[in-house]
Amino acid sequence: MDTMAAVQQKSQVFIERINKNESLSQNQLMLLFQLQLAGSLKITEIAERFVVTPGAASSMCDKLEEAGLIQRVRTNEDRRVVNIEITGEGTRRILQLFDRFEIAELHKLTDTLHQINSLMNEITG
Repeated sequence: MDTMAAVQQKSQVFIERINKNESLSQNQLMLLFQLQLAGSLKITEIAERFVVTPGAASSMCDKLEEAGLIQRVRTNEDRRVVNIEITGEGTRRILQLFDRFEIAELHKLTDTLHQINSLMNEITG
């Protein structure tokens, strides 16, 4: 349990260090990461991932949209469905944040996080 607490604390420090000179909240930064990986998400999916209400997820998106980092895109199949996508500026900001780190360090961190995620999935089912 001490190790889990230490990893959680170090993860928090890592995110704070990445976000040091940014005006983004931790959740906004994490949402940009999620969108960069997923391509697009619906508000309900964002709410589920962040364990918040759809209203809170929409509010978080409003602020990122005002900053030009994300955009709302209606689908052609169903105009009621709105996907949230990262913009070119949002992608540029994400890449800029990681420029401070060596590629090898980021790959090692990513590989380790994938292993932890796999183990947690096995444990929790």
